[in-house]
Amino acid sequence: MHRLLSHLSFVALLAGVLACPPRPGPGTCDDGLTSGGESDVDCGGPGCPRCALGASCFAAEDCASAACARGRCVEPSCQDGQRGPTESDVDCGGPCRPCTEGSRCGGGSDCVSGVCSEGVCLAPTCSDGVRNGRETDLDCGGGSCPPCAVDGGCARNTDCAAGACLDARCVSGCGAPLLACGPLCTDPRVDALNCGACGTTCPPGRACIASQCVLACPPGLTACDGACVDLAASVLHCGACGVSCPPGRFCLSGQCDTGCPAGRVACGPECVLLQADPAHCGACGASCAPGQGCFDGGCQDVCAPPLRACDGGCVDPRVDPDHCNGCGQVCPPVANAARLCLGGSCGRANCTFGFGDCNASPGDGCETSLRTNQNCGACGVACSLGEMCDAGVCD
Repeated sequence: MHRLLSHLSFVALLAGVLACPPRPGPGTCDDGLTSGGESDVDCGGPGCPRCALGASCFAAEDCASAACARGRCVEPSCQDGQRGPTESDVDCGGPCRPCTEGSRCGGGSDCVSGVCSEGVCLAPTCSDGVRNGRETDLDCGGGSCPPCAVDGGCARNTDCAAGACLDARCVSGCGAPLLACGPLCTDPRVDALNCGACGTTCPPGRACIASQCVLACPPGLTACDGACVDLAASVLHCGACGVSCPPGRFCLSGQCDTGCPAGRVACGPECVLLQADPAHCGACGASCAPGQGCFDGGCQDVCAPPLRACDGGCVDPRVDPDHCNGCGQVCPPVANAARLCLGGSCGRANCTFGFGDCNASPGDGCETSLRTNQNCGACGVACSLGEMCDAGVCD
């Protein structure tokens, strides 16, 4: 009877042990079994060493890599939904993509905004000393911050406090002494359509000289009292403006004399060359229209320097893209920009919004779209992993 009771007590004890296995500890972490709270053989759980890669796991704490995915210990990654040992927050910071505002951080590089304060990523501002958000340069541009100064970064003209956006930099304009009048740069000192200022057009017969509309006189004639005169023959301006000859005398070679020399004809008080006098062109009293000169006894259009006669009109070969440095020398089209003639050399105007000259080669114009992830808003500005370029801004 005593032996039977002893046997029954042992059976009850064994059943109790099997029903309530002991907690893992030094005695179970090396038994070659997945026992106690272990996640794999002799590893994981609250009391055993962490498991190696590939072993079973219940949580990241079971793994030496601190990363558990789908029940297996794995190398930590930036998409495992866990905060790895080198990440400042879950799947961001450190070697992973920057964290959004409100996430944990260890420094500015952990944050999309580039600003980390007291371990938390802050939203971008226009005074944080970091180029972030939609800014086109440090704390300026982008629409939400003040416009940038000259030479600051830009994506559009409104990003600049003055001038315009050219090749992603704020420029002061066309550069003195040129002015930006419409899509072209022009010289207001000599441009008859923009004389002294944009839109100031000189009337017919007058040219723009030193930013002033003055009478355009053909070679050999001088403007005196609003008229083009020959100082060698005018009795009212003999030799110089305002010097008149006495009655009965003619002006010969700039000197007052009593008769007309051979080749000249007396037309009123003047001895004139009918072959070249615009007031008596071919005959006494046959005057040429304003802006015309007398050549071989006939009236023809004349252009005062620096203008030249091209295609039936007067052009400035220094700034005319259809007659750049000479009649008929046409500046070729350029991609995503207007043609430009400066100083007799072909070039281009500002790039069309959304394009840039990223290879610094004027021959192919503004060849690069600034709406791609590799060139977003400016040449060489690449969007971060996970961002897309939207209208020149990485989002």
